Amino acid sequence: MAISAIMTGAPITATGGLCFADQSVAFPDDADTALDAAWIRGGYIGEDGVTRTTDASDEKIRAWGGDAVKIVRTEHSITYTWQFLESANGDVLKLIHGEENVTITPPTSTVRGKIEIKQTAKIPPRKAFCLDMRDDEASLRELIKDGQITTSGDAVFVHSDVIRYEVSVEAFPDAEGVKAVSLIGIPVTA
Repeated sequence: MAISAIMTGAPITATGGLCFADQSVAFPDDADTALDAAWIRGGYIGEDGVTRTTDASDEKIRAWGGDAVKIVRTEHSITYTWQFLESANGDVLKLIHGEENVTITPPTSTVRGKIEIKQTAKIPPRKAFCLDMRDDEASLRELIKDGQITTSGDAVFVHSDVIRYEVSVEAFPDAEGVKAVSLIGIPVTA
């Protein structure tokens, strides 16, 4: 037993714990290697952080007489959920709504900038996702090489809170059945 094995999952930086990219991007093979420049930082995430949910349905096969003789898995999914807090972050809006549905006009010295979002039913393309976390000297990284983002919940427009986009990412399996990879970087001991 070691106290050092008890970990928290704080983001590496407040505005960069969650990153996303096209699926062709280079993936690190440890929890400490710097991410390729193609990874886009997702900005601030709500205080509840990111939740990974593993949903598995198993069925017991019983023999005559009622004894369980085998267990088969009938369903399995891994889903990550969180809330984006930066409701005017162009990269996040393109991720959520699809690049073709978001138009960004930057401001000039005389003209105010604008963001236009077309609210459609079309699901945006799959992306790769990376969660970078730390606990003191240890580092944690969750990699989703093939993820589909979907929005759920309400976007509430109220004077007493920020606009939040609640999203989920379904992790799809690769050719070997791997849906996500968890990496832990353990600090050097004295």
